[in-house]
Amino acid sequence: MQGDAFEAAVKAVEEGFVVCLSSHVNPDGDGIGSLLGLTLILRALGKEVHSALPQPEKFPPQYLFLPGRDCLFHPEELPDKADLFVALDCSNPDRLDGLWSRAEGADVLLNVDHHEDNSLFGDVNLVDPGASSTSELVYRLSRKGNWDLTPEAATCLYTGLVTDTGRFQHRNTGPGALAVASELAAAGADLAAISREVYESQSLSYTRLMGRALERAEVLPDLGLVYSYVTQRDLRETGASLPETEDLIDHLRTVRGTKVAALFKELEDGRIRVSLRSRDGAEVGPVARALGGGGHAGAAGYTSDLDLEGSLARLVEALREAGHG
Repeated sequence: MQGDAFEAAVKAVEEGFVVCLSSHVNPDGDGIGSLLGLTLILRALGKEVHSALPQPEKFPPQYLFLPGRDCLFHPEELPDKADLFVALDCSNPDRLDGLWSRAEGADVLLNVDHHEDNSLFGDVNLVDPGASSTSELVYRLSRKGNWDLTPEAATCLYTGLVTDTGRFQHRNTGPGALAVASELAAAGADLAAISREVYESQSLSYTRLMGRALERAEVLPDLGLVYSYVTQRDLRETGASLPETEDLIDHLRTVRGTKVAALFKELEDGRIRVSLRSRDGAEVGPVARALGGGGHAGAAGYTSDLDLEGSLARLVEALREAGHG
C-alpha cells in the first residue's frame, strides 16, 4: 500500500463535512467494527456523520454491545447528497445494495477495503489486500491523519481485526496485524468484553441450531470437503436468526482430514447463501468468484439460485474444476 493512497484518503476526509458511511450486506465483525470505529473517529473530528447499514434488520446480535451502534441511521434517512461517502469492506458496488445510489452521488467516494478482488470503484481507493482487515486500514488511516482514537473506537476496530483474523489464527494474521492489535489494546480497546460478547455469549436458540447443523454435517473425502446446511424451517423451529450463524462455519472447519468447509444457509427468498472456509493451504476465493461471489483465499462466499441439493452439486463441480480433490 503506497503512502499516497493514505494521503488522498486523509485529504478526502478532512475536506468533507457531510460524510456518509456504510458497509456491506450481511455484515460481519469487520464490516461493523470498521463502520462504527470510523463513525466515532469522524464524529470526534466534528464532522456531520450519517452512518447506516444496507440491511439494518440483519445486524448480528453478537455485536450489539459495540459503542456507536446508537449512531446508526436507517438507510432511508441518509442525505441524498454528501461531501464524502465512505464504503467500508466492500469489494464492489453491489455490496452496498440500495445505498449505492447515494455513494455514487457523493462529491467524493472513498473505498476502504482489503479484499483482493476489489474493483477499485471509488474516486479514492484505499485498498490493501495485504491488510488483515478493513478495521486495520481504518486504524492506519487514523494514525496517518493524527486523529484522536478513543477507547470506544479502539474497541470497534479491535473487534473487526480479531474476527477477520479468526482470533489471530487465519493466514491473514501477520506482524502488521499483531502490531495494530497491540496498539488498539494500548488505546483502550476492551479486550475482555470483546471476547465475552463475540465468542462466549450466544442464545439458547442459536445453540440448538448449531447442534442441528453439526449433527447433519457430512464429509466428501475425495474433495476434502465438509459441509452442512441451515434451513428457514430450522430458524423457525429453534427461534434463532440467520445473522447469529456468522461463526458456525468455523466449527465445521475444524474437522480433521478436510481442507474445505461449506455452510449452506437458506434465505427467506429461497436462495442459498454459501459460506466457504479453507485450511492447509487450500484456496476458496477463486471458487467463490467462479460462482458469482468473492472473498479471500481462505474465506469466501456467494449466493446460489439453486436449491440445497443443486447448490451442493454445483459447488462440488466447481471444486473439481478448480483442482480440488
